Amino acid sequence: MGLFVVAALGLVGCGGEDPIPAPEFPEGTGQPAANAVSYPEGPYGINPGKVIANYQFVGFANAEKNNSEMQAIQLADFYNPTGADVFPEGSPYGAGEAKPKVLLIDVSSVWCAPCKIEAETVLPRLYAEYQPKGGEFLVQLADGRNPGEAAVVDDLYRWTTRYEVAYPSAIDPSYKLGALFQADAFPANMIVKTQDMTIVEVVAGVPEEGSSFWRTFEKVMNGEK
Repeated sequence: MGLFVVAALGLVGCGGEDPIPAPEFPEGTGQPAANAVSYPEGPYGINPGKVIANYQFVGFANAEKNNSEMQAIQLADFYNPTGADVFPEGSPYGAGEAKPKVLLIDVSSVWCAPCKIEAETVLPRLYAEYQPKGGEFLVQLADGRNPGEAAVVDDLYRWTTRYEVAYPSAIDPSYKLGALFQADAFPANMIVKTQDMTIVEVVAGVPEEGSSFWRTFEKVMNGEK
């Protein structure tokens, strides 16, 4: 594969230094991500029971700690086949830290009012509760300020700054994952079992705390499902 090249992604700063753009995808790879070290075989899809393809994004491993430089993020980063894997040396998620047992993928959009409510009032508290127990969140901004227009670096920077996002966050320059969801379905929340990267449940809208969605998340996290 060709070497990564510098991404031509501009950013207007918001009270701090502009983040350094992550490298672009190697030319010709597109989506899903290529050359993953290890990832389950399909069948792939976005419905329960399917394996989610190894999509590749660019974003922040933890914008609250470091939003000065973007990283390449792929779903293979969270694959935990033994249930006891740890992140390798050099990982932006913390070398030697336990990989998650369950992953929430939250597909949101900048223009979406419920997405903003979720980011401000729901996800921060639940992340603080679940992350120490083996739960991980990944927010993927699909649209930017207008429906059907892919989010860009500036959108992600502003979003993660405004909502003090401490979990992985990303945009998809190829707009592959976001394009799979209807514009009126944002946010789309899916539970992924990281031991085999299968999708357990998908809901449109904001699942309330204590709902069956979050009870399912807990069951996967605790090895009960």
